[in-house]
Amino acid sequence: MSQCADQWRNFVRETSYVHNLKEEKISNDQFWRSYGIYDQVLMHSGYPGEILNKISSFISPEATLLDIGAGTGAFAIPLSRKTAQTIAVDPSAYQLQILSEKARQEGLTNIFTIKKEWKDVDITSVDYSLAAYSLFVEDVENLLAKMIDVTKKGVFIVFRAEGIDSLNEFAYGTRPYADYLCLYHILKDIGYQFEEILFPRNYYLPIDLVFKQYRFSKKSHDELIGHLSREGRLQEREDGKWAAFSAKDALLYLIR
Repeated sequence: MSQCADQWRNFVRETSYVHNLKEEKISNDQFWRSYGIYDQVLMHSGYPGEILNKISSFISPEATLLDIGAGTGAFAIPLSRKTAQTIAVDPSAYQLQILSEKARQEGLTNIFTIKKEWKDVDITSVDYSLAAYSLFVEDVENLLAKMIDVTKKGVFIVFRAEGIDSLNEFAYGTRPYADYLCLYHILKDIGYQFEEILFPRNYYLPIDLVFKQYRFSKKSHDELIGHLSREGRLQEREDGKWAAFSAKDALLYLIR
């Protein structure tokens, strides 16, 4: 067991949203229903942005795409305009319902949804596979290997490349951390050399969305605002307070 694998397992157990599921005694579906502003946050944050364009540049027309942890379709919806079929896998019925409604509104009929965790999905072959911020499992080596094994042309993994936001540490305290380099080295340990590209983002969120993002914190709204104010990250607008954020996403990819 490598140091990076240990680091990833500690992160999943103590820090990732999987930790919140256990601590709050809620299901995956309940977690996402409580975070109904997810798409609003994505819209303000500029995600997936240029990562989407880069992945799209690799995908050949009329290919099949597997999106693991597809969520509400940040990648599955736009990429399906290019593919013959997109298989969207996610354990949350709520997220897949939103994805399916978006597909219906855009007239996309080539998206097939599977309400399961990736470990329980039986797929033999696809042209491309994608996992964006979705491999929150302790047994990550086997699930990465499974993803690569079923993929013929290209594998894409998206995860964070920046350090921990100080607001996160203020809200939850110091906890285990993992970034894309952890996944990069785990992939290398199991025999795969991936390429990497980093994509920075700077954005503002309305303060009410910040509160909903940090809904599991024991800090009060005033305490969160105080921290942001001390760091000079608050901006007063006609429609209220907005908070500044910066992020960096990493794309790991393997083209065959």
